[in-house]
Amino acid sequence: MNDPARDALQQVESAARLYASGEDEIAAFREILSRQHPNDRGTYACAALDRVITDIAFDHRTECDGDVDCRTCAGLRDALTVAVASVRSMIADEMTWRHRRNRRWFWNR
Repeated sequence: MNDPARDALQQVESAARLYASGEDEIAAFREILSRQHPNDRGTYACAALDRVITDIAFDHRTECDGDVDCRTCAGLRDALTVAVASVRSMIADEMTWRHRRNRRWFWNR
C-alpha cells in the first residue's frame, strides 16, 4: 500500500474510532460491497457515502441557521460539492456508455 493510501486509512480509522464506528458495522458494509460487481464497488460506496452526507446535512440544517462561522456547515458544503460533482459524473459516464453501446463503430460495419 502506498503512503497516501496508508495515511488516508489511518486518518479515517481514527475518526471512525472517535465516533464509535464498530468493526461489526464496518464488516457488514464490506460484505455489502463484496456482493457488488468489482467494477461497481467504488460507485456503490460513493453513492452510499453521498446518501449519508446528505442525511447529515438535512439533520444539521434543522439545528443550525447556516451561519457563515459554522464549521459543520462549511464542511458539509465542501462534502456536498464533491458529492454532487461525483454523482453528476457517474450519470454522465453511464449516459456516455449507453450511447456508445448503441452506436455502430466503424469496425463493426
